[in-house]
Amino acid sequence: MRSLNSLPFFAFLVVFSLLILLFFAYPLVLLLVLGGSGFVTSLENRSFMLSIEVTLIISTITSVFAVLFGVPLGYVMARYDFKFKSLLETLIDIPIVIPHIVVGLMVLLAFSSQYGVGPFLHRFGITVLDTIFGAILAVSYLSSTYTIKVVESSIAMVDPEVELVSRSLGASRFATFFRVTIPSIKRSILNGALLTWARATSEAGALFIIAYYVFFYKKTVYPSPIFIYESYITFGILQAVKFAAALVIIVIAIFILFRAIFRVRGQIY
Repeated sequence: MRSLNSLPFFAFLVVFSLLILLFFAYPLVLLLVLGGSGFVTSLENRSFMLSIEVTLIISTITSVFAVLFGVPLGYVMARYDFKFKSLLETLIDIPIVIPHIVVGLMVLLAFSSQYGVGPFLHRFGITVLDTIFGAILAVSYLSSTYTIKVVESSIAMVDPEVELVSRSLGASRFATFFRVTIPSIKRSILNGALLTWARATSEAGALFIIAYYVFFYKKTVYPSPIFIYESYITFGILQAVKFAAALVIIVIAIFILFRAIFRVRGQIY
């Protein structure tokens, strides 16, 4: 009787789960079917490959930035209670809420040669408009949250007693942090960095404002999402689909490869 009563519930779970999975899979499969045949020719396009290279540089540096600065912040959020902590949590979540075009404008205002710290940076020849540096700033603003959140959740699950034992044995706070806490959550750090990398790779909105194109190898190069947009408005959807499918294949392949490496390293260590 109990198993019969459970059938409607399991049917509900299966049907709704399949519908959302189909919603995720159908557009992706259609893109790959229609554009996959142009994968090789897309890779032979020098401009497209340069756009891929620029995008990978931006997303990789963004991931490193997120780990370097996001891990300490995630530790603070997980281990300490203090006044205005909720305000800080809101600030960390803001990049998820603000439209990406607006973020591009914010970064441009904050670091341009006319406002904020921009004039100071400009004295040293540091500019953000149409540069890889500017693209990294904008994408980091939007993507670092993912690493911070993953690290915060992971540290919260680490028993504080482990750190206290380390301290009681004479280890300093720095030694405990780097030799006890970080090794305990290294897999989560890698996953957070990978999520940040994936999010950074897909960014387009902010780049429309801050780095629609960049100068790379003494050439004008579009980041890959903008390259695909340019192909769409210039040559039409069928041409854009070929480049889009190639980008999706490359990004998914890298994502799966690193996920597999992290999983294997986690089993070894």
